[in-house]
Amino acid sequence: MEEEIALDSLPAEVRRGLQQKAGSGKILKVESLTKQDKLVAYEAVVQANGKKKEIQVGPDGNAHEE
Repeated sequence: MEEEIALDSLPAEVRRGLQQKAGSGKILKVESLTKQDKLVAYEAVVQANGKKKEIQVGPDGNAHEE
C-alpha cells in the first residue's frame, strides 16, 4: 500500500536519506510503502534535468532495494 506523506513530516534520517539520493534533483512527492501493515520503505519522485525518476530508502533512511 502506498500513502502520500509530506516531506517535512518524515523522520530526519529518512529526509536526509531521500535528499542524499535525490542529489541536486527536486523531490516532488513522497509516499510511504506498507506491506502487511509493516512500513517497508519510503519512495520519492524526483525531478532532475527535466526528467522524473523514483528513489527509495528504507524506514531508517538507508538505501532500500525493491
